[in-house]
Amino acid sequence: MAARDSGPGPRWDAQVAKEWEAVQPGIAEKIWEEFRADERHRRLLSWAGVVQRALGQLFALASVGGMLLFARYALDRGEPLVATFAVGAPSVSLAVIFGLARMPGRTLEGAVARSARRVRAVAAAAPPPSDPASSSSTTPTI
Repeated sequence: MAARDSGPGPRWDAQVAKEWEAVQPGIAEKIWEEFRADERHRRLLSWAGVVQRALGQLFALASVGGMLLFARYALDRGEPLVATFAVGAPSVSLAVIFGLARMPGRTLEGAVARSARRVRAVAAAAPPPSDPASSSSTTPTI
């Protein structure tokens, strides 16, 4: 026995379907099919989102693994500063990118724009720098 399709959910109203059928016979079935296609599409998009997040996490893990391998190589060659920068800077960047991606309503572009607005506001409110050559010297000479 085939599973019974429960319909498109709470949006499906039998009274409205009867009114549609009175206007144009067969329209309720067409609307039913549209609802089912819409739900199928939503499920596919949901799965695509899961796959996209999983691939992003795997790529990030592979990137961190590559950075660690390069840092190990640099340490073996006696270059601790190179190893520090090889792991430190990209790891901070990845943390910021993934951190902002998890915050609803926040994007990397928005964070950069907010920072730029703050810098402009502080720069506009700051007094102009004084010219040390034109002012009298108040610094002691040695």
